[in-house]
Amino acid sequence: MKMETEKKNEIRLFTSDYINQLQRKVEVHKETENYINDKFPWEKKFPKGSAGIFLPEDFKFKMPDDKRNLFDLENSILLYENLIGMDETKASDPRLWTYLTHVIFWNYMRKRWPVEGVENPTGRIIDRYHMKYLKLESLVRNGISRLWWYTHLTIDEKRKDKYEITRVLLSKADITVGIMERTFGSNKNIRIALLEFLSKNPAITEKEDMWRDLFIQINILGGVKNLPFLTIDEIEKNLIRIKEEILK
Repeated sequence: MKMETEKKNEIRLFTSDYINQLQRKVEVHKETENYINDKFPWEKKFPKGSAGIFLPEDFKFKMPDDKRNLFDLENSILLYENLIGMDETKASDPRLWTYLTHVIFWNYMRKRWPVEGVENPTGRIIDRYHMKYLKLESLVRNGISRLWWYTHLTIDEKRKDKYEITRVLLSKADITVGIMERTFGSNKNIRIALLEFLSKNPAITEKEDMWRDLFIQINILGGVKNLPFLTIDEIEKNLIRIKEEILK
């Protein structure tokens, strides 16, 4: 729900050179100690540009309290509704998201994506705090951009509940990853058809082996049919056939 406030802060941008410098420190020099601090020691001279995007001054995420209460769905919708002036071009800018992960939403990032105790802290930092490549997989792995893109790619104003499909996508972490981090997740027809199918067949989402089999069969189907050129109805018919095979 959009916050009722007239006070807005304009989001700043790190420079491309600065975010490359931050990435090199992590990847090449393995400098990860700054990512366990209460505040990231970013250099104040580098946010030189403005994004033309505004955030209500009193904006707050729902903070994760444990592994079962991550609030990704709530925060995805919250961020989408409150980032004013956002569009797909701006939402593909690593300078924006790197600034947000390291400055504006640092406390959230430290709670949602802590570095301590993980097997590969360097990998987590590059994946979640940075954005190395401009492709969907990177957009939905960065700790903040993922939230905006989840809603943007699933919102449907024509539905009674415009976030109906968003709720399906974020119902289980493995479903989110299974759809958004595969090649077919970048195709709107495949993405929507699959989420609508899961919405109509909730029993599949409740059984891990079933929806994993579903994803495997979709990948196999993609090897014999040009899925991106199929309509949503055509994809749904194939999903129904796959479901019948899985239930045998």
